Amino acid sequence: MTIKKMLLASLATLCMLQMPVAEAETTQSADIPFTDISGHWAEEQINQLYQQGVVKGTEQGDFEPDRPVTRAELIVMLLAAKRIEPIANGSAHFKDVPASHWLSPYAETAYRLGFVQGDQERAGLQFNPNEPVKLQELIPILLQAKGKSGEVNQVLWSTTVKTLSQYNVLEQVKEWNQRPMVYAFQKKLITAEQLKNPNRVITRAEAVSFAKNCMEDNSNQTVAVGTNASTPYKTVMEVQTTAYHENVKSYLEMPLRVGIVAVDPNVIPLGTHMYIEGYGYAVAGDIGGAVKGKHVDVFLPSLQAAEAYGRQKDTKVYLLD
Repeated sequence: MTIKKMLLASLATLCMLQMPVAEAETTQSADIPFTDISGHWAEEQINQLYQQGVVKGTEQGDFEPDRPVTRAELIVMLLAAKRIEPIANGSAHFKDVPASHWLSPYAETAYRLGFVQGDQERAGLQFNPNEPVKLQELIPILLQAKGKSGEVNQVLWSTTVKTLSQYNVLEQVKEWNQRPMVYAFQKKLITAEQLKNPNRVITRAEAVSFAKNCMEDNSNQTVAVGTNASTPYKTVMEVQTTAYHENVKSYLEMPLRVGIVAVDPNVIPLGTHMYIEGYGYAVAGDIGGAVKGKHVDVFLPSLQAAEAYGRQKDTKVYLLD
């Protein structure tokens, strides 16, 4: 079995994906096939997902199945797959994705939900939207999008180092990606051969295969997240909310920012995505000694804002995962 086929088979259970709709892409007539997929191994899957309105082609009628998926495309896919409505709030955390950029609502929403952390470079925090996505980058993003970052955090560093050293890839895998890669290997989501090739680039056709094998029914319950915008949720609960502000990383080692909230993991599992009434999208990325039971502590950008927030009762929290 080729590495490509093994990758498709083992990653099929990771997430449900929807192909991105880039700025220049347009919808073709439903009875017109793409011009560049005839005889391709993913032809049937691409056509099926096109008929379902999941994928679109370029203005030239191409699909470009073997072109690497970019980071921008992957984020658009994940948000669309989870039916999370991206929100434009004027924020611009990434130096290379200004608020006026078409990608900004997607990048900012994904950052707030913890899908991505960005790359800290000399020029500031970068999204690098046009960079191709490698396997070692894909795995943590998918696991985070599926709400598995709490489970990944339980992988021991000693086990991580031992495993990656055993396959001679410790120096190839970036530190942030190491535990997710080992978690995926432990859960048989990737094989030993795939683990030994962490810099393999993922193609658009492979992303379609992920979508075909991972799509599932979503909840019909939705919560309004903006004007004429809504997002499905699994369950809703009423909690007490407070606020905090610190200049450290969260328990899940995410840089603290608006969207990171502290929870009691016995009530809301770490890694869970949510929409909090009066606060917005959030991810359970932190814990706190005083955060027990149905209590959520939301991060705010300043100590003054946190103090002004006070203590609020009966706040509705919509769990998205």
